[in-house]
Amino acid sequence: MRGAIRLLGIPLGILLAGLCAIHVGAAEAVGARTGLSARAIFIVLAIIAWMAGAIILCRLTEILFWNPLGRSNGRKTPRLLIQITNVLIYATVALTMAATLFQVPLTGAIATSSVIGLVVGFAVKSLISDTFSGIALNLDSGFGINDFVQILSRGGTTRIMGRVTEINWRSTYILTPENSMMVIPNTVMSESIVLNYSKPDRMGEFEMVVSLDFEVSTDRALRVLTAVIQAAARENDAIYDVKARLSEATGNGINYKIKYMLDPAKLPPGKAKHLILGHLLRQLSTTGLQLAHPKLDNWSIEPQDFGRFAEAPGSRFRLLNQVQLFVGIDAATLHELADRMTLRKFSAGQRLITAGEPGQSMFVMSEGLVSVRIPQGDNELDVAAFVPGDFFGEMSLLTGEPRSATVVSVTDTVAFEIDKSDIEQVLESSPSAAEALSMAAAERRLASDAARSSKPPEQIAEERSTMASKILAGMTRFLGRKLPKPELAQIATA
Repeated sequence: MRGAIRLLGIPLGILLAGLCAIHVGAAEAVGARTGLSARAIFIVLAIIAWMAGAIILCRLTEILFWNPLGRSNGRKTPRLLIQITNVLIYATVALTMAATLFQVPLTGAIATSSVIGLVVGFAVKSLISDTFSGIALNLDSGFGINDFVQILSRGGTTRIMGRVTEINWRSTYILTPENSMMVIPNTVMSESIVLNYSKPDRMGEFEMVVSLDFEVSTDRALRVLTAVIQAAARENDAIYDVKARLSEATGNGINYKIKYMLDPAKLPPGKAKHLILGHLLRQLSTTGLQLAHPKLDNWSIEPQDFGRFAEAPGSRFRLLNQVQLFVGIDAATLHELADRMTLRKFSAGQRLITAGEPGQSMFVMSEGLVSVRIPQGDNELDVAAFVPGDFFGEMSLLTGEPRSATVVSVTDTVAFEIDKSDIEQVLESSPSAAEALSMAAAERRLASDAARSSKPPEQIAEERSTMASKILAGMTRFLGRKLPKPELAQIATA
């Protein structure tokens, strides 16, 4: 109501003032005093009153018709339709003024304006075409302001994706994911195919097809792909309701679909695909899987057993070789540890470790996705996630500390467990590995320090050395009884 009063107050005041001036004969009085023509003053007052009335009529039309219509449709009325209505009102008022004030015959005026309009129309036919196309686009309501759309040309050679920011007389403005403004003539828009991701709901379902070899077991493929899309959803909450499904069998392999819901207004589809592909490539590399490729009729070598990669020759060593904790351990010792660790499988929702409980082992992720949760009052706070190639529980393994967090499988998960006896055998055959393990564990603990990047290298090195000494001392206390090696004591006191 206040907005309507503000819009109508000034023109209504001007209209009333003009009508009062005409009614009381102000034109004659002013003309007598100034020597000006009373007729001219009357015409000026009449024109002012007519224009004020036109403005009031335009604003009333917007307040009483267009705004309620927009609210009933759940969207704002396009400015183009309001502007066209205003032009029609002003044109009607102008013709009426010409007929009443200047005694111009309406028939002749309309005929003359038609001829002029025809000449001007030929000169600006592209502008007229864009204008009427804009009217059609607004009336059709296929898309509106803030809708996320993809525009395809009739031949399918041009694809434009972005958010609609404006539709005016001539053009439609599209804000692309690259934050660039694309201005498209309305004629081109009306002839294009428009895919509206924001209708009938702003959330849309998207999918990505991944083809894997026949040798990959279905259970394993779905476990890895589910972990991929779950990890992407954790990184950006615009991606949700994720799942992986079998799609079809082809001559090259089995096609799987990664399906997910996405709000394009928060995360454009191209960026979402980039995010998911990044997780896909990292997990395929870690798990040893490869995308399917065209098949030949014969093989020069036996194909790798992708279906049992976790137990395939050399797979354990390749996995451990990617783990940061074991970077400083020699290959022979790492092979020995790889042979000793135990393969464990967990169902979705199953706990791998629980905060506060004693523990003497660590885990290395092979497949799947797990979440890390820390106690917070009566609840647990989800703080991180681990994917293939990550490890956790190393402090319980090395020093016997209680578990500092709870780890729960988000998807079906395959992990290798390394327990106290396994690490004791490694340190017994290679005591120098203790120093490498303590340095790597110290680096892992200090990596979460937010202020680390601003510290000088000397301070970082000193903190790492101090932390490594503490961990090594804990290893000596926890593992030393089983390993009466003088080398361990020397390293711990060095």
